[in-house]
Amino acid sequence: MSATQKDTRASVDIDDDVELITEQIKVLKELGKKDDDEPIGEGQRYDFSIRWGTVLAGRLRRLAHYSSLGMLDRADERRFRALCDEVRGLSHLIDRFRLTHPARTDGPPATANRFRPSKDTSH
Repeated sequence: MSATQKDTRASVDIDDDVELITEQIKVLKELGKKDDDEPIGEGQRYDFSIRWGTVLAGRLRRLAHYSSLGMLDRADERRFRALCDEVRGLSHLIDRFRLTHPARTDGPPATANRFRPSKDTSH
């Protein structure tokens, strides 16, 4: 890199995201224990599913985006990977409560294929 070029990647602070995701993981584990003793109500299940979906759609996806752009420092990248591993380890609870599974976070973001009309003109 020449002296006139600068790294334009800004470092990001992921503490709030990690805290919120960690909190939701903790609540999911607690719900699992509580449900073992006595089934939780559908309202409680629904309320948690909304919060869980928000965390996955917003916070975890944002961390995956930052990671894919190389914007996380080594320590934050380790924290992100540890969170992903922990969420993957909760798949039995995610299934049990019919929650949204996280999108894959171990590779580049998925891209949509362009729609291409069929070349079959017999229709």
